[in-house]
Amino acid sequence: MEITRGYYDLCIPFSDRSKLKTLVKELIELGYRTIAIEQTYDHSKKTGEKRADIFPAPEDLSFLKEFESKIKIFSRLTIIYTDVSVSHPMSKSVNLQKFHIIAGQPKNDTAWTHCCSTFAGDMITFSPDDPKIFINRKTYQVAINRGLFFEIKYSEAIRNSSHRKDMIKVSHNYHSKGKSKGVLMSSGATNVFELRGPYDVANLGLLFGLSEEQGKNAIGANCRKLLLNAESRRAGKTFFVMTAKGPIVFSSSEDEGSDDEDSALEDDAMEGLEIDLQQPSKKKRFT
Repeated sequence: MEITRGYYDLCIPFSDRSKLKTLVKELIELGYRTIAIEQTYDHSKKTGEKRADIFPAPEDLSFLKEFESKIKIFSRLTIIYTDVSVSHPMSKSVNLQKFHIIAGQPKNDTAWTHCCSTFAGDMITFSPDDPKIFINRKTYQVAINRGLFFEIKYSEAIRNSSHRKDMIKVSHNYHSKGKSKGVLMSSGATNVFELRGPYDVANLGLLFGLSEEQGKNAIGANCRKLLLNAESRRAGKTFFVMTAKGPIVFSSSEDEGSDDEDSALEDDAMEGLEIDLQQPSKKKRFT
């Protein structure tokens, strides 16, 4: 796992190079040290085209190398979908393994249930433009137990007043159904005017039903945990080999008595040693 530092903004939509450079410069000035560049794939708009891998490959971000000493940049893919048929292409995709973060954006109740219980990703996000989804306590808890996180994009509340109402409603559902566990906040900003500093974002969490501590974790600890979980998902099942550098001693129940006697003798010896150390040394005086 690469070393990351706070503060975090895990949703910066990919755009043209000049605009993206301007956004990254502003993020550095505001105090962010880890970000994720977001790409989207809408699986609900099926074109009928049959490809070996329907998901796009990560965009080339080499033009942002000039900032690598000041900020850590990850890649992210958000999959918008409506049914469980997305699972099969996800299990066969090679391009998905190239992204650092995978987010799911369900557009109906069926997709929401699948996203919480089966979706092979790292976080769940939503858009105010999507139909309203019924959030229940059971599926929310299932997602938390699986290590998923719930994202709130605050730029939507800045951009549109009607979207602001929808976001507050959804975020308060997170609070009422799951006490806002696993909630993190990202910008989703498309220009510098929609960006806010880390402390402003943490305070903005109060508007979305987060406590003061949860607001800080939403741009800090929770993002760090998400990246660790994402790294584990990408690594898959691994194994390690342990080698011994000395003789291996196997003990049995028959040798328990002798072991106890040996340990008792060692304890007595140590006690004697302590006594000797505590007694002052007697030196002969010559005249």
